[in-house]
Amino acid sequence: MSDLRVPLSRSASIAALLRRVWPLMLGLAVAGLVIAWIDGGERPLRPISEAIELPTVGRDGLS
Repeated sequence: MSDLRVPLSRSASIAALLRRVWPLMLGLAVAGLVIAWIDGGERPLRPISEAIELPTVGRDGLS
């Protein structure tokens, strides 16, 4: 029978940590997507209006 008090190898401990953490990460990702979907990610369009100076045109079509 193996000794259960032997510490896990580094890769096994990382795998165990990932097994515990992935549901939390998945939940955060889903919550972020839901918030982004509700928000819509859009701002209403606003008209851009400002006065511009047009060049004067002479008789021959040149300024």
